[in-house]
Amino acid sequence: MIVFIDTEVNPQTKKVADYGAVREDGAVLHTHSKADFDAFVSRCDAVCGHNIIRHDLKYTALRGNPTIVDTLFLSPLLFPKRPYHHLVKDDKLQVDELNNPVNDSMKARDLLNDEIAAWNELTPDRQEIYYQLLYHTQEFGGFFKFIRYVSTTQKSFLGRILNTQPDWLKLIPKEFDGKVCSHADFDTLVRQYPIELAYCLAVIGADDIFSITPAWVLRNYPQVVNVMNLLCSTSCGECKYCHRRLDAHYGLKEFFGYDEFRTFDGVPMQQQAVESAIRGESLLTIFPTGGGKSLTFQLPALMAGRNTHGLTVVISPLQSLMKDQVDNLAARGISEAVTINGLLDPIERATAIQQVADGTANLLYIAPEMLRSKTIEKLLLGRNVVRFVIDEAHCFSAWGHDFRVDYLYIGDFIRQLQEKKQQERSIAVSCFTATAKQKVISDICDYFRVMLGLELKVLAANAERKNLRYSVLHADTADEKYNLLRSLIMGHDCPTIVYVSRTRRTRQLAEHLTSDGIRALPFNGKMEAAEKVKNQNAFMSGEAQVIVATSAFGMGVDKKDVGLVVHYNISDSLENYVQEAGRAGRDPQMQAECFVLYADSDLDKHFILLNQTKLSISEIQQVWKAIKDLTAKRDKVSCSPLDIARQAGWGDEIDDIETRVKAAIAALEDAGFIQRGSNTPHVFATGIAVKTMDEARRKLTVSPLFDEQSREEAARIIKSLISARATAEGRGAEAESRIDYLADILGMSKATVIRNINLMRQDGLLADSRDMQAWVSKSTTLRNLDIILKLEQYLLQHIGGQSHRVSYKELNEEAQKAGLTYSNVKRLRMLLHFLSLKGYIHKQEHSSTGSVSVRLQADKEVTMARFERRTNICRYIVETLSAKRDNSKEMTLVNFSEVELLQQYIATRQASMFDNQEKEKPTIADIEEALLYLTKTELMKIEGGFIVIYNTMQIGRLADRRTRYGKEQYRLLDEFYKQRIRQIHIVGEYANLMVRDYNAALQFVNDYFTMDFRRFINHYFKEERRAQIDQNITPAKYNQLFGELSRRQLEIIDDKQSKYIVAAAGPGSGKTRVLVHKLASLLLMEDVKHEQLLMLTFSRAAATEFKKRLIDLVGNAAHFVDIRTFHSYSFDLIGKQGSLDEAKDVVNRAAEMIERSEVEPSKIAKSVLVIDEAQDMGANDFRLVQALMRQNEEMRVIAVGDDDQNIYAFRGSDSRYMQSLVSEEGAKLYEMTDNYRSAHAIVNCANRFVQRIPGRLKHTAIQSATGEDGQVITLKSLIDTEISTQGSTAILTRTNEDTMQVAYELERRGLRATVAQSMGGFRFGNLAEVRYFLKQLGSKEEAVISTDRWQEAKRRTLETYATSTCQSIMQHFFADFETTHRTYYLSDLREYIFESNIEDFIAADNRSVFVSTIHKAKGREFNTVYLLSPVPDGRDVNDMRAYYVGLTRAKQNLYLVTNPPAEYSAISIALNMHDVILDFFKGRKQVVLNLRSGDPLLYQDGYLLSEQDVYIAALSASGKDKLKAWTDRGYAVTETRVSFTLAWRPKDSQTEYAVCLANVVLAKEEENNH
Repeated sequence: MIVFIDTEVNPQTKKVADYGAVREDGAVLHTHSKADFDAFVSRCDAVCGHNIIRHDLKYTALRGNPTIVDTLFLSPLLFPKRPYHHLVKDDKLQVDELNNPVNDSMKARDLLNDEIAAWNELTPDRQEIYYQLLYHTQEFGGFFKFIRYVSTTQKSFLGRILNTQPDWLKLIPKEFDGKVCSHADFDTLVRQYPIELAYCLAVIGADDIFSITPAWVLRNYPQVVNVMNLLCSTSCGECKYCHRRLDAHYGLKEFFGYDEFRTFDGVPMQQQAVESAIRGESLLTIFPTGGGKSLTFQLPALMAGRNTHGLTVVISPLQSLMKDQVDNLAARGISEAVTINGLLDPIERATAIQQVADGTANLLYIAPEMLRSKTIEKLLLGRNVVRFVIDEAHCFSAWGHDFRVDYLYIGDFIRQLQEKKQQERSIAVSCFTATAKQKVISDICDYFRVMLGLELKVLAANAERKNLRYSVLHADTADEKYNLLRSLIMGHDCPTIVYVSRTRRTRQLAEHLTSDGIRALPFNGKMEAAEKVKNQNAFMSGEAQVIVATSAFGMGVDKKDVGLVVHYNISDSLENYVQEAGRAGRDPQMQAECFVLYADSDLDKHFILLNQTKLSISEIQQVWKAIKDLTAKRDKVSCSPLDIARQAGWGDEIDDIETRVKAAIAALEDAGFIQRGSNTPHVFATGIAVKTMDEARRKLTVSPLFDEQSREEAARIIKSLISARATAEGRGAEAESRIDYLADILGMSKATVIRNINLMRQDGLLADSRDMQAWVSKSTTLRNLDIILKLEQYLLQHIGGQSHRVSYKELNEEAQKAGLTYSNVKRLRMLLHFLSLKGYIHKQEHSSTGSVSVRLQADKEVTMARFERRTNICRYIVETLSAKRDNSKEMTLVNFSEVELLQQYIATRQASMFDNQEKEKPTIADIEEALLYLTKTELMKIEGGFIVIYNTMQIGRLADRRTRYGKEQYRLLDEFYKQRIRQIHIVGEYANLMVRDYNAALQFVNDYFTMDFRRFINHYFKEERRAQIDQNITPAKYNQLFGELSRRQLEIIDDKQSKYIVAAAGPGSGKTRVLVHKLASLLLMEDVKHEQLLMLTFSRAAATEFKKRLIDLVGNAAHFVDIRTFHSYSFDLIGKQGSLDEAKDVVNRAAEMIERSEVEPSKIAKSVLVIDEAQDMGANDFRLVQALMRQNEEMRVIAVGDDDQNIYAFRGSDSRYMQSLVSEEGAKLYEMTDNYRSAHAIVNCANRFVQRIPGRLKHTAIQSATGEDGQVITLKSLIDTEISTQGSTAILTRTNEDTMQVAYELERRGLRATVAQSMGGFRFGNLAEVRYFLKQLGSKEEAVISTDRWQEAKRRTLETYATSTCQSIMQHFFADFETTHRTYYLSDLREYIFESNIEDFIAADNRSVFVSTIHKAKGREFNTVYLLSPVPDGRDVNDMRAYYVGLTRAKQNLYLVTNPPAEYSAISIALNMHDVILDFFKGRKQVVLNLRSGDPLLYQDGYLLSEQDVYIAALSASGKDKLKAWTDRGYAVTETRVSFTLAWRPKDSQTEYAVCLANVVLAKEEENNH
């Protein structure tokens, strides 16, 4: 009698908890007692069950010696054909009930009966083969004993003596004739691998190419793979099977219908590659474009699928290409290819996964990123993977034209897969690339030799295409280029591909051609998929003659009749050029032409594009710092690429931000700094609380938590879990209860699975599980929560139903004015991001203007009710979880469950909440929203659960936090980018050579691909050129930028190593020039992207000058460089618009906010900081610099200044701060001592004087580099001196009063004076002319001022104030703003005006004498300088520095006027805001606005009157005292003129008034009378 048994074993104790048994006589036992079980079973002589040999029998010591029958091992043998047996799934019995051993015993009984029936269906020969192979094994012996099988063959007596092959062995080639190789070594296989051989024969004999060996068999009998290879993949070259099933030509005809393979110059490359793959060799194949590469791996894959039921995995970075290939095979009726990639919806993805799992797919296309998926890994572990095909294999090599760090993981993945499969023999690899140099080939071969011990066989086709004719046409202007293109297209009148380098250009050019009557369409990688397909199909069908495309077009596109390829912009490498040009003339019988329209500037564009797209060392360092910050308190973190980007300070405007982050992470992983886990959420749907599917359905039907759709979804999840027996122990990385695996196989999104799991937990269908974790810290407090909530409440109350645009700075200022002093832009952005994410608001960012448009999605009442509900839940969660914090630690990890939180919250709120029927009962979704809010607002860091939808990567930090990512780690990427630079130079060399000598150019291309790279360079580039091709700039551009710099200036430009560069720049040493050229070098040659570069200056005028010069040097790129004053940058950091009240302390506040991490990381993440006039830094400025240095560990600082010219000590400047940078580790001091401004005599004079200043940074004396002598003359007085006006001339004074006197004196002599006059306490923005201009611009709502609006407002302003002496100031203002701003943003204009001083727009010229204080003349230079100042006595070092500045302004002539006149015949006094009674102007606004600067006024007893005797202004006590000081000395007022008309707003007033300031001239009474 036979008994069928099953046990339920407790995973913790490893003891049997429950026994079930069913006897042949119908008796049934279900017990917890081992004694009862033993008694029940002991009466039977045979025991059967499913997987009892390796599982149940370990825990049950059976008495006696019963026959053991295990249905598990029999199943693949007897049901090898799809759809397999309905009771079996992999190694498990299919059940719809959990933990019922009696039920499982009955299923085992039914299965055995079916297995016996299947055995009886086998042919006698097959029965005999299986018996002879298996009767002696533990797994099968019991079965043969139980069914009392009697062998039909025995070895003959003579055979036993001679040890010949037994007779039954001959049955195998006979039974499986035409299905296996007749000459396989069956003898050895029978001896060594009998079970494996049996399983292989079962699948082979199933006569279904899609039937596969179950995954559990591959796991437990890994040699099955090798046995299958020996039977079906190892050709003897003689038998019928090998002649057909392993013959490349036979396969070609069978699968593709072709009679012959393609050849290249008579070489059968395709055939060689296919045959090599059929033999199981690993290979690297270099196929030219259009060479039929796809067939070369598809055919062996399809043959292997049919012969060995094996899976071929194709790894390619091009998702659209994968889809095309799958579709193309489907069109041929070949359905066994699928792709799993990010473009599929969940259902398509689940279908593809199912096809691979059940064997109906034998060719799987995936992207490298998919190797991180546990689902993919599980899938591949369950199949016999016969080969990995790696497309675009040049991505392995830093010497290739498209190196990808994520490719370096492929070898690791294959090795780990082999180890997990326990495969001794390596899985074969095929690598494909269209073009490859020798070094790339050796890199790929070395990689696989080192990683997997594989030797790749290299097959290379000659890349030369005989039916293509190449030409290069020079076209220097855009018009020339276009006209050439048009005439080429019209002249050839055939299908044409035009390649351009930029996405935007595809549309522009296609539209231009269309307007000229040519049927042209655009194509680029950033287009919508539907438009791409539509345009591609139109071109393929001939509806469009021309496709204008980026290099994205053509991958896998096989149009035979393309007769013309035109490169409108030359490719960035010969590899790409050959590949793209090769899309012409695919039909070998036709002649095609390939043209390049070449301008030398094309290469510059490629270099700029490379700089913008490359992943620089500083960006990887920023990502490394971000990961260190995120893992400061723990070694592992779960986060999304965007989380890391934000932490690294990367702004949302960066292109392709997720790809860049992933590339940086791959680089850090390759360097061993981090380990990236699979994208695995640690959420498991375990602890099933129902016994059967019927019970689950009943509960789902009556539950109020589920709607119809979620009921169906939950039922599918439960069914999958029950069939996978997802008990509590199933919580590993391989567990089928993991939510991402469930999502993949059920065709649902992760969010849907998680939502349903939580609903089932809430309803008791699944046991609740504390699989959520919160990192709770000291800052997780109700006080901090309330701060954020109040700010959010303020936002929601101020957002309406209509879209409203507001700048973040304005929003922040308004919030602070409303008493929310803790508001900052970082918090506002974060709150608006959350509100948008959860559908409270609709939000559109305008990053270029720092503004945002927002509106509510629902009405105010609904929104606020939702806010209140979340507020209460958040407060409860913070109280509950922070109570579990360990106060001795900075952070505590708290485990919790969402369902438990919800139930506890409902219980605590029961009394207060639910007496009102209108209030909604909180749900899991509400808890999730609150948890997400707490995560986004950084009050706690939550992991697990639904958060996985937002966090897709697991990163573990391996390296110590002090470890630096440096040049050694960056070496591979650095080599790749250097190679890309060389490739651009080489393609330019080819273009120039093609113009001169056609055959030489073809030889050049051939040598490039076949010669050793160094030999190639030495052969084609002379010695001086070799250095040039390592620079990412053309020689012509390099000479234009840096050709005229001095040796010392070039040293600073070329210093790419020093972390801190301090240039002590003497007067006239070209400081501005060095900085501008250094900025150009950083942008063009040092991998610094514009958003990573910050330059700080001390005046708007300096910032403008740098911007103007940089535009001249590098063109458009300069517009994106951040050149700011310390003040404007600080206002930006604190999130406010500039205001005078706060200007004094703003730099200090900004530094504080950086130190407290209250500033948006994107504002302060910089890789280079450049400081102009570094000697002028004060304590606050230096604190800001240090805060930035601490924030950016690897940031380089370039500080240029002259400590000898530190003349602003009165406002806190101190050159010690600049000097302290020199002592930093990695700092280099450069002394710039060549003076290109001043002649020898002036420099010698200044040198003698400056030596008296103590504690100087420079040790080398300044040298004149002008080659001119010049002169220094001492004058006692200016009174009788004839002022030179040849060239630019300046008179420099100590005080503003002296300036006015000198200017007046000059005018009396009939000389024109330009006075750098200050505005008496007012700012440039107060000027009436400026206010009038702003008024003419109109609307404040529009962020961008159109060119027309700007020009019209400018015209009106200049017309209205045509007679004003401020006319030239306004003209200079307009010119400067227009030059430095490509787009006129209103916010930029307001900041520009706020930051400017009137002196910034007062320009010296050769027609007038410039009169100014020494301080206002700093940074200027003049042919002739008159310095009105006594020589300092040395007691005041600040006085000495100011005098030194005055000395060094002169180029040719310096006059030292040591005795200013004691008395003037007439003097001029400039009235300032303290000299007039401001309240007097109230009510006189229109009268004042009618005046113009320079208009005459009358002075009368302390009042200023217009010529019409209208009172304009009243002098204050201060103003009267100023005049009285002179009238008491015998002077009288002789003339008064308007100096400025200004706007003034009293403090705490909304009303603005017009103010008039004047210059008053007084003369000696006798002079007057005279």
